[in-house]
Amino acid sequence: MNAVLPGAARRTGIAAVSAGLLLFLATGTELVHQVQRPDGAVTEPALFAVLLSAWTLGTVALMVAVAGVSAATDPSDDRRRVAGGRTSLVGAGLLCAFGLAVLVAGLVSGQPVEASFLLFALGLLLTAVGHTMLALAVRRTGALGRWWLALLFAAAGALAAVLVFSDPWHDLALFTFDAAWFALGARLLTAHLPAAHDENRRVDLWRRPEGSSR
Repeated sequence: MNAVLPGAARRTGIAAVSAGLLLFLATGTELVHQVQRPDGAVTEPALFAVLLSAWTLGTVALMVAVAGVSAATDPSDDRRRVAGGRTSLVGAGLLCAFGLAVLVAGLVSGQPVEASFLLFALGLLLTAVGHTMLALAVRRTGALGRWWLALLFAAAGALAAVLVFSDPWHDLALFTFDAAWFALGARLLTAHLPAAHDENRRVDLWRRPEGSSR
């Protein structure tokens, strides 16, 4: 008998998977098909718009996922949870603003404004800090089991993407961030499904196991 996923876990899982896929699509496509010249000038406006739209939607999905994970932690660790959640949300908001700014400038003037990349760098930095705090809050409460490490991997990817802009390391750092959220989302969507050999088994990442001190 299949268990029904709680609404919060389902929404968070869908948002996390969507964020990982959309952000990967936006970043990965440009590695195999350039839509801008080295000076930043847009060469394919239609595909450029699709990729930047995917990035922007991915950051919106990221905000939903962050809010869901933050809500899953124990209120007893409220200060760290709130600080990590809000910092992560601000970071994702700046990444969303970056996508919108680049999209509008690229379509209107044919070239993104360089100053908009400050939003990108600051957004990633705040995301790294916020995800680290949120990961520690989740670890303390055991709300996601060992999957708090996915948030830590995402934080590491965001930080590396800020510190290293040379290829291919910058893109690999972004892919690490995307993969971490995709993996966490996929786990949330399957956590309550029984194993094939044990229909009565339930795995609940949202609750701390009984007797656990963390």
